[in-house]
Amino acid sequence: MTQRINQVAGVILAGGKSSRFGSNKALALHQGDALIQTIARRLAALFPETLLITNTPEEYGFLGWPMAKDRYPDCGPLAGIHAALRTVSQPRIFVCGCDMPLVNPDLIRFLCELEGDHDIVLPWLDEGPEPLYAVYSKKALPIIEEQLSKNQYKIGMVFEKLRIRKVTAEEILQIVPDLTTFQNINHQHDLARLAAMGV
Repeated sequence: MTQRINQVAGVILAGGKSSRFGSNKALALHQGDALIQTIARRLAALFPETLLITNTPEEYGFLGWPMAKDRYPDCGPLAGIHAALRTVSQPRIFVCGCDMPLVNPDLIRFLCELEGDHDIVLPWLDEGPEPLYAVYSKKALPIIEEQLSKNQYKIGMVFEKLRIRKVTAEEILQIVPDLTTFQNINHQHDLARLAAMGV
C-alpha cells in the first residue's frame, strides 16, 4: 500500500478545448484506458483527497472523482488552479493536466515533500516552467484571485509575485531517468508516438 502524501490534494485540470487534437483528448484511449483514467489512478494512489476541475462534469462521471467548475470560466489553467485551491480541504495541491499520462509517482512525491515556505514548487526546465506539473499552496490564492479579477490570465504573471521553489532538470533527473514524464498529448501524432514508445 502506497504511503499517502500528507496535506496535499491531487488535482487534474480538464478544462481545455482540445482544438489541436480534434476531440476531447482526456478521453482518448491509450493502452485500453482514457488518458485521464491513467492519471486519475496514479493520483488516487498518492493523495488523501482528489479533485477534477472541469466545466463539463457529465463527461467524467465514470471516474468517480469529486468535481468542481471554474469560477472564472474560459480563463485558462490559472482559473482551474484557483478553483482547485478554493475547493480542496488540504493546504496545498499538486496539479497536472488531463493529457499527461506519464506522470511519475516518485517525482510527484519529491515535489510535494520538498521543504521550505514556498507558494509554488515548480519544475523549471531549460525550455521553461511546467505549471501543470507543480505544487501550489493556498497562500497563493490572494495573488491568483487578484490577477483573475483584473482579467490577467497568463500564469507567468503570477510567478513574478509569488515565492517559487524552482526545481531544476538536474534535480528531476536524480528521481527519474529522463524528462518524458512531462510529455503531454496535443495532437493525434503525440498519442501515436506514446504508443510506439510502449509506455
